[in-house]
Amino acid sequence: MLLKKKKIKFEELEFQISNYSFKPTGTSELLCQSVNKIIKSKKKILDFGCGIGVVGITLFKKYNIESNLYASDISKHSIRLCKLNAKNHRVKIIAKVGSLFDPWENEKFDIILNDVSGISQKIAKISPWFKNTSCETGDDGTNLTIKIISEAKNFLKKNGTIIFPILSLSNKKKIIKHAKLKFNNVKKIGLKTWPMPKEFYKHKKLLYKLKNNNSIDFNERFGILTFTTEIYQAK
Repeated sequence: MLLKKKKIKFEELEFQISNYSFKPTGTSELLCQSVNKIIKSKKKILDFGCGIGVVGITLFKKYNIESNLYASDISKHSIRLCKLNAKNHRVKIIAKVGSLFDPWENEKFDIILNDVSGISQKIAKISPWFKNTSCETGDDGTNLTIKIISEAKNFLKKNGTIIFPILSLSNKKKIIKHAKLKFNNVKKIGLKTWPMPKEFYKHKKLLYKLKNNNSIDFNERFGILTFTTEIYQAK
């Protein structure tokens, strides 16, 4: 049973969420904004690491896409809510529970929208973002993203593309280098700078240790800590 179910607003749409689900962040918003010129109605689209479905459902509503939205997440609670949100917004959906690409054997997509967690595991532990969900990404935050990039070509149609975020709270250079090994064309399509959550300030020693090891990157100016999210397209 889903407890403490409530509603949130995302891109002017209302979504059901619970205390068991990952709450959409600014990265989810930037992902939506960055793919505006890429989404087309006849494309077969996978919302990967969909959570409660905000990215895929928002895009399908915005562009009046009538085909099936494909979505998957490791959390069965999130998938239940994703299906409910799709129903509420009259979006046809095929949503599955499973780790990474496990639910999509023998399927191929035109577009994969990846919103799977990509920050340092040590940062996730001190952040307000992962109170009810896991983040097994390694100290430099690259484990899941690199695995997804490595396997994505097996689930893309010819000329298919994967869209993925890179936070500077991971080893950005390592991820980009790997993406360029796997895909012919890798380009940045979105960028935004964010203030770090207040919870981070008491852990500055850890932050600088990870930065000095090239596990993460951030800026500090006038006592204010900031990090970036970049959105990349690989095809």
